[in-house]
Amino acid sequence: MKEFAVFWGCTIQTRFPFLEKSTRIVLDEFKLPYRDIDGFTCCPEKSLVNNIDHSLFVATAARNVALADELDCDIVSPCTGCVSNLATVKSELNYNPVDRAQVNSLLKGIGREFKGTAKLAHLVPFFHDAVGVQRIRQKIKKDFAGMKLAIHYGCHMIRPSHALKNDDPLNPKKFDNLIRALGAESPDFPAKMMCCGQGLDRVDQHDYALQMARLKLKELKAIGADALLLCCPSCFLQFDNNQFLMEKEGEKLGVPVIYFTELMGLAMGYSPEELGMNSHRVDCSGFMKKWDGLKAKPVDTQSLEDELNKAGALG
Repeated sequence: MKEFAVFWGCTIQTRFPFLEKSTRIVLDEFKLPYRDIDGFTCCPEKSLVNNIDHSLFVATAARNVALADELDCDIVSPCTGCVSNLATVKSELNYNPVDRAQVNSLLKGIGREFKGTAKLAHLVPFFHDAVGVQRIRQKIKKDFAGMKLAIHYGCHMIRPSHALKNDDPLNPKKFDNLIRALGAESPDFPAKMMCCGQGLDRVDQHDYALQMARLKLKELKAIGADALLLCCPSCFLQFDNNQFLMEKEGEKLGVPVIYFTELMGLAMGYSPEELGMNSHRVDCSGFMKKWDGLKAKPVDTQSLEDELNKAGALG
């Protein structure tokens, strides 16, 4: 496997360092060839920077990609927004030589050049495609059989599809496949592909942001989901922090929010404390109590493999 740089973005390291911790634990457990790059900046964030100055948005993203280009490594990110923004700019510059020349003329002043050779991947499709469900199953010490774990893909893990090209943007399967590889049920539900709504908080529409979160959380309660699984720090902020705020106002929603790398870490034998899950705002103890009470058993590998083959997941 080629060496890759982890693009952490702004939100994980400044607001949720425990998500960085669980991600590093999982990457180390699989002995993956990752590195950190000194000099990465904000991706930059699309809804704010791009709406103010598109040229600044493009130049900033191009500079970040150029850092990986220079070191001949790829980029993998546990932030859906970061990889979506970087992939958007990379695609734009690769197909527009005029804009590419203008950006490189600007980058030349700081000794950089955008080549666009670094491949970009979000953590979930990366684990599905590059690590693989077979290797993941080999690491499981206790699976999640008997648990119903609802997935939130979010807006940016698979979009823009023309730039990312990592899953079906209307009917994605890779995150589901990974959760099933860990033994859990991944239910379909009407609001599964709905935006989390966190972006509304950025434009001073907090009440609408809460309502977006409320719609999905109530639906998850209705279908009996044991937890909400996601892999985006903005979505985590929305469903963990904003759910906590709603609970302070008397709404007893009680849906644990778990990051993909935290779930992987639990399956591999790490404790919630080792993974930093005690830093969540919404209590996960009910989820852990139910899981601890289930008898550990191996994943039914043959039926799972048959299911994934039908979905085309194993090639």
